[in-house]
Amino acid sequence: MATLIVTLSRIDATRDYDPPVAKGSGCRTETITLPNTGSLTADGETIVELLADADCWVAVGASPDVDGVDVRKIKADIPYTFGIADGEKVKVKAAS
Repeated sequence: MATLIVTLSRIDATRDYDPPVAKGSGCRTETITLPNTGSLTADGETIVELLADADCWVAVGASPDVDGVDVRKIKADIPYTFGIADGEKVKVKAAS
């Protein structure tokens, strides 16, 4: 079965460097098994990294819709990093 690994983290904005990087100690990693759909909610995190081992569709937002227009195709074995607001969700479904 294919999986999407979702790592949620916070930015360390207290440091004076450019660009700020995610804090490793505050990371939370979850796995969504495909072809099922699944979703996760940010709880104070501001960065989401997505890594799938198969192509899939991902939507990020307050009410993400993987069948809507604000969807991204995630290609297998390529990590994608996005900014995310507290309470936003990541939703995924397998690509056909």
